[in-house]
Amino acid sequence: MEKNENSSAFMAERKYLGYLIFGIFLLLFTALMVVVEIKNGRFWTNDLKVYYDATSDYFRGNNPYLKPYGLSSGFFKYPPPTLYFFWIYSKLNFFTVQIIHIALSFLAFLFSVLILHKAIVGRIKENAQKQYNGILWLAFVFVAIHLVREFHLGNINLLLLFLFVNGLFWHDRNGKWTALSWSLLLLLKPFLLLVFLPLLFYKKWKLSLQIAGVSIFFMLLPLVIMEWTNYLDLWQYWLTAILKHGDYQVTFDSLSALFQHYFRIKSEWGPSFMFGFLFLSIMGWTIYKNLTFSVIDWLCFFLAFSPSFFKTDTQHFILSLPLILLLLKELINQRSWYRWSIFVLLMAGFSLNSNDLLGKNLGKWVTESGLLGISNLGLMVFFIFQKNPLKRT
Repeated sequence: MEKNENSSAFMAERKYLGYLIFGIFLLLFTALMVVVEIKNGRFWTNDLKVYYDATSDYFRGNNPYLKPYGLSSGFFKYPPPTLYFFWIYSKLNFFTVQIIHIALSFLAFLFSVLILHKAIVGRIKENAQKQYNGILWLAFVFVAIHLVREFHLGNINLLLLFLFVNGLFWHDRNGKWTALSWSLLLLLKPFLLLVFLPLLFYKKWKLSLQIAGVSIFFMLLPLVIMEWTNYLDLWQYWLTAILKHGDYQVTFDSLSALFQHYFRIKSEWGPSFMFGFLFLSIMGWTIYKNLTFSVIDWLCFFLAFSPSFFKTDTQHFILSLPLILLLLKELINQRSWYRWSIFVLLMAGFSLNSNDLLGKNLGKWVTESGLLGISNLGLMVFFIFQKNPLKRT
């Protein structure tokens, strides 16, 4: 008994040492990138500047949805209640805000990876003597290019990733914390409502109502200090800003862009809704047949689907990380060399979309060919087959 206890303590110590080393590496990587960007005069964080200027403008009594901030596409595209989330930013100088935002993004990514690692290792067969700390480093490698862009632009995708993963962590522990995390996620990105459709398919009524209740609470909270008509007008201006942002958005990786490039089919939403209906039908079939899919699998699946469904920036594909790590877990369990070959090929298209790595000409071809979007879609389809949809639970 004492020998087993000592062995367990040793394994736990190794695991947390691995976490510490990974955390230190990620901190050094983030700090180095920020220092280099500052030195080269490229620490712009354009997206963060939009939040900062729009919020400051709003608390000076102006409408933050009427004009772009910075770039021509720099419309503030977050719903009115989020202006109060960014309120503290308007009280600080922009450089201080940049450092705070980078620190929060670093912590969000670190804890997202640690939580996902803990959850995934526990589902790997015969893992009693292995910690699989290599998954931590693979998680970084898989999204390193997107991580660099995220830090450079100062967006909130890493915070969105953390809110999603934190909700997964509390899913079987305390539904209230899950509801809070996912409500904040929806408040920041309402279009991610698509991600939570599996809750309805799996009849998670209580959690769905909790998420709806908390979301409505946050949406109505500004009415404490605002008049109803002014608040409704603000929502209308937000919707207009969203549409204007879409007009300026250039992407090669969404389903609509891929269909236009390869099939000359010009449709803003047709391909997205077609694939959305297909995936929802597959999910419904797996539930009806009681196959080897869980609600967590499908939540991660539709999170990965969101940057393909909508017209958005490439760094939003960092939200595919939970699905990629679930797929990695399946590959470790099945140990099939040809499936690993498919995975490596898909990950190459997903992770190497960079002119710095590929060169200007090849990088341009990869970007304009939508290889990132194709690879992301391929990973989703591969995940469905990897789960062995003919095997019952």
